[in-house]
Amino acid sequence: MPYLVLAVAVLLGGMFVLAMMSAVITALSPLVALGGAGSALVVAALTLLGRGPRRPVLVTPDDVVGGTAGMRAQRGPFPRDRAWPGYLVAQWRRDAMAIFRGWGGLVARGWRWAFGRGQLGAQRWFRVGVVVFLGPAFMGGAALGAALGLLFGAVVLLLSWLGWGAAIGIMRGYDNVLRGLRRASASCATCYHVMSVPAYRCSRCQAVHHDIRPGLLGAVWRTCGCGQRLPTTVLRASRRLEARCQRCDQPLRGGSGAVTDIRVPVFGPVSAGKTRLVHAGLVTLRDVAAAEGVRLDFVDETSKQAFEHGEQLITSGADTTKTPAGRLPAAITVQLARARGQALLHLFDAAGEFFLDRDDNSELEFLDHAGGLVFVIDPFTIGWVRDQLGGTLQSRLAEAHPASGDPEQVYHVTARRLRDYGVETGKRALAVAVVKADLLTDVPWAADLCAGAVREWLITAGLDNLVLSAERDFAEVRFFVVSSVLGTRPGHRMTPAAPFRWLLGRGGFPLGAEKKAEPA
Repeated sequence: MPYLVLAVAVLLGGMFVLAMMSAVITALSPLVALGGAGSALVVAALTLLGRGPRRPVLVTPDDVVGGTAGMRAQRGPFPRDRAWPGYLVAQWRRDAMAIFRGWGGLVARGWRWAFGRGQLGAQRWFRVGVVVFLGPAFMGGAALGAALGLLFGAVVLLLSWLGWGAAIGIMRGYDNVLRGLRRASASCATCYHVMSVPAYRCSRCQAVHHDIRPGLLGAVWRTCGCGQRLPTTVLRASRRLEARCQRCDQPLRGGSGAVTDIRVPVFGPVSAGKTRLVHAGLVTLRDVAAAEGVRLDFVDETSKQAFEHGEQLITSGADTTKTPAGRLPAAITVQLARARGQALLHLFDAAGEFFLDRDDNSELEFLDHAGGLVFVIDPFTIGWVRDQLGGTLQSRLAEAHPASGDPEQVYHVTARRLRDYGVETGKRALAVAVVKADLLTDVPWAADLCAGAVREWLITAGLDNLVLSAERDFAEVRFFVVSSVLGTRPGHRMTPAAPFRWLLGRGGFPLGAEKKAEPA
């Protein structure tokens, strides 16, 4: 009987203990679950702040360059620029993995707390009991907190991606559209390479960024590997950073890639008067621009010195020095600016020897990228003109220093070179300039030429094949009569600025309305 009473008492006591434990567990489970959820969220927050138990590995500019940042492969000849990637590009993945590892570590620490070695018997059983009875509530709360954290993070990432993508699209679209309307590009005066987007050099560490446009390395701004903040559009970068050639890494003219870029080669026979036309044309163009309220300036010292030298020759009436043969020309670049736009005009004046033979002009890459060309004809090389210069006019021939090449041959060699290099001459313009007209104003057989009927006069002079070939090859051909002596006077019909002014207009920067010139 006593044993039966003891057994009942033990049973009742066990049931009481179980009931009490069940009540305690039931009462504590919501708090434990809340603690589990809070722990999961705290671990995630500390990880994002870089203070969690599992710190994420930082994606650095070296990872971007080395291809270990998890970004898609770069297309093109250059690796990705050394810059910090946007958080939404690479770092978020490493942060997410660190958060998952932090949550796993939370479970591992609970397991070690309950079942780790070196614990006393009663303490061990207490911890085991806590984990066994309260662990499910804690793990359930932690799972719920993790799920809520993941859901919140996914929503934030999705909205951030949408906003980031929209910012990239807007910035890039605005940049492309405005530069397209301006006909902006960048051309190198050293290697003649033409690019739509220049490279830019960081002003702090001098690192070159080959693609500054909005993208994976930044939407509105990008951070260079040195920490310097850089603008991400060509329009903004052109005002703050030094532009470089993508091919030879030489500095480009100021504003390259962001303003209208017009490239005009001048070609013709040896000693035809190309260099003098360029000098006289620039001097007259400066005066025309000033009259139209346009500021003409030079963005590099080489171009400025070339202009000043040419101006001295034109104003003094001195003879022009022959362009050295065999030397590739550097562009003379003029910056034209007005209230509603800017343009860079690049003039290329190569020695006439380059245009005598097809093999000699293979290096003249600037011909391939020209929107319009100026073909210089010396009338004193035309046989018909020489036949007219008899008697008292014989001395006029020596005074003219006639060119030493056939203009028709020079034209065909150059046109064939353009076609061989895939240049669509049918989309280009050609200005044909008959120079040295001041020596012909007093002869009756040149009256039509001096009056402006250049095309008809050339046909009369026997260059009909040249005229027809030019009009067949090019989209538009316009003929000009030029005098580097008389034409420098304002409003004169023989102005040497006329060919360049016409090509400026076709290139997207019209220099005022053409006015009726004064009689010759």
